[in-house]
Parts: sequence; C-alpha cells; structure tokens
Amino acid sequence: MKLIILNVLFLFFLSTTVYSQDAQQIIQDVQSAYNDMKDATATFSKSFKSSKGKTSNTSGTFYIQKENKYRIETNGQTVVTDGKTSWSYSSQKKQVIIDKYVDSPNTFSPNKFLFDYPTEMYSDLEGNENVNGIECYKLKLTPRKKGNIKSALIWVDSQEKLIRKISITSSDGTTTYTLKSINLDPGIASSRFTFTAPNGTEVIDLR
Repeated sequence: MKLIILNVLFLFFLSTTVYSQDAQQIIQDVQSAYNDMKDATATFSKSFKSSKGKTSNTSGTFYIQKENKYRIETNGQTVVTDGKTSWSYSSQKKQVIIDKYVDSPNTFSPNKFLFDYPTEMYSDLEGNENVNGIECYKLKLTPRKKGNIKSALIWVDSQEKLIRKISITSSDGTTTYTLKSINLDPGIASSRFTFTAPNGTEVIDLR
C-alpha cells in the first residue's frame, strides 16, 4: 500500500513539473513570436464583469508600436498615446482629455497585454481549449508580487504561438479580451499614435 501511495505521489509531482516546464516553454515561444515585431494591429471584443456583478461588452480595434505606443478604437471612444502624452476622446461627449502618459503597474495597455503580463507572472498550463475555431493552450498566470491584478488566464494559439485571449481578474472585477484578425508588422504610420480633436471638441488638458 505504501509503495502504491509513493508511486501516485511521484507521478503527481512529475506531472506537475512537466506542466510547469511546458508552460514556461509556451511563454518563451510567445515572447519569441513578438520580440522581433515592430508594430501590430488586431480587432478585439471585450467583456467586463465587475465585482458587484454588473457586466458590459464592447469591441474595436487596437494598434501598437514599440515602445508604449498604442491606439484603441471602440464605439464612441478613442484612446491614444505616443508614450509621452495620452488622449482619451469621447465622440458622444465631444470631449478629449489630454494628460501625461504614466506607465504604472495599474495602467493597462495592449503592449503589457502582449509583452509584460506573461513574463511577470508565474504560469501553469491548465490544458487545451478552442477559441474562435483555433486550438489554444490555456495557461493560468499568478502575479509574483501583490498588486491590483489578482490572477489572469491566457489562451495561446498552439500553432502560431500568438495570444488569442486573456482574462484579467483585479479587485474591480474580471476583464476578458478576445483577439481576432491579428496582423504583425503591417507598417503603421507614427501619426496613428497622436490625436487631433475634431472641430467643436471640448479639450481638457491636464498636463
């Protein structure tokens, strides 16, 4: 009986170690896929469930360029930064808020989504799952340090090693992004990462 228990425990720890190694290899493959990239664009859908149970959904397109340059366009809102200045424009309010860009641990950006989160957290492989017809590895991420982000899940394309989905749980709730139509190195003009407000827009400059 003792021998059987020891064998079971051995197999359990062995499988845990293998899964951990597999997770690290997947993360390395993801980073290799993005490291040589200069810019990228993708369409996405976003869902948010607050800690109080309220839900919201939206979709749009994002553009990114190294380092810390991005543009997120959704229905009624555009968020842009060139790494120094940020613009948040609401077409419904006809208002744009301009501020200095601050790269803090609580600042979300597509760049962190692709480059930082997978490497800044412990990763464990949970298995395989289909995302929009694409077979993906599902990994659980746990922050190395305490902060606003409690945990995350990412789904990595098993063939192209691209992140297809990420779900981030924070003290505010859970936000899930699903990526579609990913295009690496399309050659995005630098003007895409600045913003000029349309005529008649209220400008609030906080710089």
